[in-house]
Amino acid sequence: MFYINIIALVKLKQIFVFIMSYKFLKTEKTLVDKQLEMYFANLHKKEKDILLNDFINQLEEFILNEKAKRIHPILLNAAFAGIVNPMYLEDQIEQIREVSISVELLHSGHLIHDDLLDNDEIRRGKPTFHVQLKNEISQVYKDLELPNKDELSGLYGRDMSILGGTQGYLLGLDILKSSKFPEQLKLFAINEYTQAMDYLMKGQLVEEYMNYHNITMTLEQYLNIMEFQKARIFEKSTKIGAFLAKGNLHYQINPLSNAMLLIGQAHAIRDDIIDLEDDIKGKQKKIVYILAISNTDEDQSKRLNEIYHKDHLTNNDVKEAEDIFTKTNALMIAEHLAKNFIEQAKDSLKDIYPDLNKEQKMFFSEFSDFVYTREF
Repeated sequence: MFYINIIALVKLKQIFVFIMSYKFLKTEKTLVDKQLEMYFANLHKKEKDILLNDFINQLEEFILNEKAKRIHPILLNAAFAGIVNPMYLEDQIEQIREVSISVELLHSGHLIHDDLLDNDEIRRGKPTFHVQLKNEISQVYKDLELPNKDELSGLYGRDMSILGGTQGYLLGLDILKSSKFPEQLKLFAINEYTQAMDYLMKGQLVEEYMNYHNITMTLEQYLNIMEFQKARIFEKSTKIGAFLAKGNLHYQINPLSNAMLLIGQAHAIRDDIIDLEDDIKGKQKKIVYILAISNTDEDQSKRLNEIYHKDHLTNNDVKEAEDIFTKTNALMIAEHLAKNFIEQAKDSLKDIYPDLNKEQKMFFSEFSDFVYTREF
């Protein structure tokens, strides 16, 4: 009975952490969304070219999606508020909020390129950027007598997405460059931002190379790619906020950065667990598949191979793959791996000295648990 009560208390704590973290993220997301709206309004005012303004409209439509979580600017803001002298926070809060959307534009640029390379059609319940642009030009071509209209529409969506993703990176960089923080701090922030760009590109390059050369990914390679494409932007977003708050590199910034790298890895694993059904349907060989394939018997391995080489999967195929993942303990191992990253992250957060301000200390601790327990 005592053991059951302990389990119940743990479950209640998890639910409480989830609700509190979700409320905080939702509140902060609203503030970031407002900042993005103001940013695009100003961008339209500054841009005189009618064609570029039309393109900005397309970019704005994609980025201002209500389902976007805005995790990266929230982490940047939290790191800044956690380290800065509380006496100066109120005077600088608007300034840091303006800066924080730089990493959202960076993240959005990466999503545009990632969706294009993966040929994904839906992002956050709406068309991906290349599909959005393809649909837009299709309407322009609708009543015109043109050969290969569909092909031309697809090429337009592709070409403009290559440019649009890159433009997202540069817009974010420009926000940092034009901010009112001291030049030395801006240089630190820009350095972290460009490093994040470099990691994103390298992660994508390695992943595409492996895909086209039909190289089966190992767990180590998977974690390396996830570090480059997901965890590093968690870390760099946080580090930018910490540098702008004049944090101590050795005692504050480094342990916080290390914690965010670990949380970012856990977040990536949790994403793949949540998206498992969609990944099976898309025949994406992510962490659960990688863990399963190293522990299958001959029949299971043969069946997984058959399923992942089918042109069209049935619901039974998806269910059978999930069943194999369960029987090989792949799902359980992935869960444990994510949990282990979170525990390591919490240890790293304890190393921060002087400690984070109270509210932000609580946020980073609760955010760690939220990443592991979330279902979306």
